[in-house]
Amino acid sequence: MPLRMYNSAHWILCHFDIKEMCLNIYNSYTKIVKKPVVFEAVRPFSVMIPYLLFHTGFFEGKNIPEHEVLKLIVVKMVPKLPQQKNDGDCGIYVIKYAEYFINEMLKEMPKIFNIAQVRKHLATQLYVYATKKQVENYNTDNDWVPKDV
Repeated sequence: MPLRMYNSAHWILCHFDIKEMCLNIYNSYTKIVKKPVVFEAVRPFSVMIPYLLFHTGFFEGKNIPEHEVLKLIVVKMVPKLPQQKNDGDCGIYVIKYAEYFINEMLKEMPKIFNIAQVRKHLATQLYVYATKKQVENYNTDNDWVPKDV
């Protein structure tokens, strides 16, 4: 999930690994946005997720004591990620981290992103998608988006 940190004008990507019961944090600005600030921002999720899982029956039949189930989720910083060079590119990095994660290509992620090229590519993808949608005259099933927008 992309997360705009409440204690910083910075976006990070959080991945909840349900098998390992941990939050993996993708931070593109470790030089400025340090671990303690990130940990403070994601702590509510670390507390809340075990309760959500418990109250939805996730742990039923697993013979795990309640006090163990309701422990804080471990938070891990994903190391050796490409890093932004200014304070305005964190959103682009979150998109790229998510793209590599979703496509199961984290190991193939380059050490450096060409941000100007990434921005052009994303803009092109959005334009092509919107144009195709208009030409083919189809609607996206999004009830939450007003039709007059």
